Amino acid sequence: MKDLIVYILLIGFNLSIHCQISNFKDKFELPDQVKETSGLLFFKGKIITHNDSGDSANLYELDSLNGNLLRTINITNATNVDWEDIAEDNTHIYIGDFGNNNGNRTDLKIYKILKSDFENSNTVTAEIISFDYEDQTDFTTRPNNNNFDAEALIAYNNSLYIFSKNWLNVETRVYKLPTLSGNYTAIKISKANVEGLITGAVTSNDHIILCGYDATAPFLIFISANRSPDENVFSNGFEKYSFTNELGAGHQVEGITIFDDGKFYISREASNNQFFTFTQKLFEFTDNRALTLGTKFNNKSLANIYPNPIKTSFIINSNKPIKDIYIYNLLGKKVLKSSSKNINISALKKGVYMIKILFDDRSFTSKKIIKL
Repeated sequence: MKDLIVYILLIGFNLSIHCQISNFKDKFELPDQVKETSGLLFFKGKIITHNDSGDSANLYELDSLNGNLLRTINITNATNVDWEDIAEDNTHIYIGDFGNNNGNRTDLKIYKILKSDFENSNTVTAEIISFDYEDQTDFTTRPNNNNFDAEALIAYNNSLYIFSKNWLNVETRVYKLPTLSGNYTAIKISKANVEGLITGAVTSNDHIILCGYDATAPFLIFISANRSPDENVFSNGFEKYSFTNELGAGHQVEGITIFDDGKFYISREASNNQFFTFTQKLFEFTDNRALTLGTKFNNKSLANIYPNPIKTSFIINSNKPIKDIYIYNLLGKKVLKSSSKNINISALKKGVYMIKILFDDRSFTSKKIIKL
């Protein structure tokens, strides 16, 4: 991560695709305790971040209004060898200790902590997911010259997905792991030539958004939810957006998280070398493609919901074969998945939700429902 100059010598340009990104602005500088801010998570209205190495096994909880440090949470049975990203599912937070600049690590881990423990105490213990890569056989030390570094993690479809940071060929590979503690081999399920170094990941309404940087500027990779239903997340390609106008060269963007429907934070680590001097900072922006209803594939006439508002259950009427049904709260978090046209939502709290109906032909429609 600290060798941007090396990377500038590796690649001189990238191609970007114009997309629906707007409202980019500085949020605030981050505290001195998190100069490396390698991962980001927006949780219960607070920002969670961490350093990548040289720190204790700490998570830092920040005020999302001003960036002030609110809490330091120590994971008592963990070591920060090279923490690179943080992710969540409904019940747990996951920290990826899989930074591997030299390509020689044999102690790759993901720490898993209960959200309830995180909320209630400043000291927590973690379950441990240890792993190796199915396609790595050579563990020769090659600093910033290997394809087995990684800095991006998501919890998705009851699994963990790791996106590699390939120094040699500036591609990314996607590896899959279970969310249960134990020792595993990470299985390669997808890859893409992103022409850059991937440093963070987040999901939004089944879209996957990656951040990273190349010689010209930080960038985003947008992977649409409108892709094949198998695990090949790059099956329908991706869009790349360069922050050339917003930031330019030298900014090492490290983490990304979603804080509202279609709204994101990204973090930049501090750097000080002969070319660039930057402080650690948080930025925010809007990506309309990630909005609950923000897609050209949305067609409200494809299905009808009855009744709506809903007390306990509802029925979906459609002439098209339905593959999956997803329900999201207004923060864009998935709260229910079903393949049945008759859905019981009695366990959900009262309020407004968005429902996404995915059809067998990979088209989908989105609608608003009200739970009484």
